[in-house]
Amino acid sequence: MLRAAAAVLLSILIGWPAGAGADELRLAGRWVLNHDLTREEQPDGPEQRALLDKLPRAGVSVGGVPLPRTGNAPLPQAIGSPRNPAVLETTELSIEALGDDRIRLGYDGGRGEELIRGDDQGLVTRWSDTRLTSRYETTRRKVSQQYELRRDGRLLVTVKLNPNRGPTVVHKRVFDRMPDGGGA
Repeated sequence: MLRAAAAVLLSILIGWPAGAGADELRLAGRWVLNHDLTREEQPDGPEQRALLDKLPRAGVSVGGVPLPRTGNAPLPQAIGSPRNPAVLETTELSIEALGDDRIRLGYDGGRGEELIRGDDQGLVTRWSDTRLTSRYETTRRKVSQQYELRRDGRLLVTVKLNPNRGPTVVHKRVFDRMPDGGGA
């Protein structure tokens, strides 16, 4: 029995990747959006749905008169309105640990951002090997993002947009690891 346990322990130690340890970021790698799972995961609670259904759904205005929109197309950004987090507009995502308490998030088209652990000018960021959270507050709204490695190996990104006026809107996106994305 002891010999079998020692053999299992030895095989685990031999198979353990070099450099792996408590500081390893299992979120690191390249990810691609899974459209089907994202649709399934998207919250659609009764209070959110009922309130949003009562609001006018205009996307474009001509001469100040809003034109109705069809489908679930995102609302266009109005001048002066805050930008939504880039993860809501990307189909590919990369996460890279830079060391020195910094992480780089990359998006479609070479866009990206660097996050620093702790409070960096109002952007509060924390992470472990399987979870990354960031949050900030503006004069118009609070925004929080959570990147979490699920048990099935997929990445679940939850973005909460909480405006000062109006209901909180939650967006969930599911990403699959790209075959060349590395990681566990």
